[in-house]
Amino acid sequence: MSDEEDYMSDKFLQGIEKCTSSSLLYRHADKRNFELLKKKSEIDAKLKEKHSIKHIEEEKREAGLSSAITSSNKGFEMLMKMGYKPGQGIGKTESGRTEPIGLEVKLGRQGLGKEIKKKERKNKDNTFHDKLDNKNMKDFRGRIAQKRTEQLLKVDLYKSQKICEQLDTQQKIEKPIEPWYWLPKDTENSSEESSTEEDDESFSVDEKLEILTKYLREKHFYCIWCGVAYHDEDDLRDNCAGNTRNDH
Repeated sequence: MSDEEDYMSDKFLQGIEKCTSSSLLYRHADKRNFELLKKKSEIDAKLKEKHSIKHIEEEKREAGLSSAITSSNKGFEMLMKMGYKPGQGIGKTESGRTEPIGLEVKLGRQGLGKEIKKKERKNKDNTFHDKLDNKNMKDFRGRIAQKRTEQLLKVDLYKSQKICEQLDTQQKIEKPIEPWYWLPKDTENSSEESSTEEDDESFSVDEKLEILTKYLREKHFYCIWCGVAYHDEDDLRDNCAGNTRNDH
């Protein structure tokens, strides 16, 4: 292009497009060559690994372990001479092994016995955690059962106090033998209320229930679990299942 030509002319623009397109072609070609070389190097590395001594040894070992020894094996010949027959157990009574002991290949770099100790420690930890979980589960179930038992005792005591007050009132008894024999009432005298609370705390719920059950049976011939007031002591003894909830 001469100096007289306009830099905005068609010839000038065509030259720029030609240079640009050729440079793009070179870049694409270099990129493709680079990808081809990369794939080739990966394939070569795989082939090299496949034909390496370590890989060949592993293949031979797997092939040897997966196939039974033949009669050409020296050890097999010695066993045959001593009376061994294929498929039978070794030993005089033929109760021994029928298959050879499995081979475990050691691949790690730790010392002999390290893996065994590691497995034993792991099994010991798992056993400890299992025992701990079982203990926690038993403790949880024990707490639930104890809580349920305490709730049942409180319900039975409430029923006993309620029916005791009714039966005592029917017999013109104006005051319970013990304050807690009847259901608690609001009192104006705070000192009397405090003394009643002290008496209540001297017995546990199950002890109160046992004492009150005995009183109801002896005084009124009544069983809270049967829900019946019997005619007399003989009627109570012959027709009532017992003096506890479990008896009923």
